[in-house]
Amino acid sequence: MIGFVKLSFNTLMDLKHRGYNILRSTSYVSNPNPTWIPDYVDVTRFFEMDSEEISKISGPLVGKHFLLIDDALANNTNDEFIGEVFIHDEVIG
Repeated sequence: MIGFVKLSFNTLMDLKHRGYNILRSTSYVSNPNPTWIPDYVDVTRFFEMDSEEISKISGPLVGKHFLLIDDALANNTNDEFIGEVFIHDEVIG
């Protein structure tokens, strides 16, 4: 199924179990309801990149940001999650 699911602790746990480790967004940081896309990156390599390399994978002219799934699970409550995750395979809860 393709669609949007509210970002929540359960959504992040499900994505983590599927092998995703990061959410990326093209929404502005100030957006009260950002849209997230699950992805997988080599986190060690990702943090070794300089800002120019990160901007290449982020895309031009859009304020993109990232959410590390493990970090979000460890440091946030369910009430702190905002936005919706675009799911392009099976439904998650």
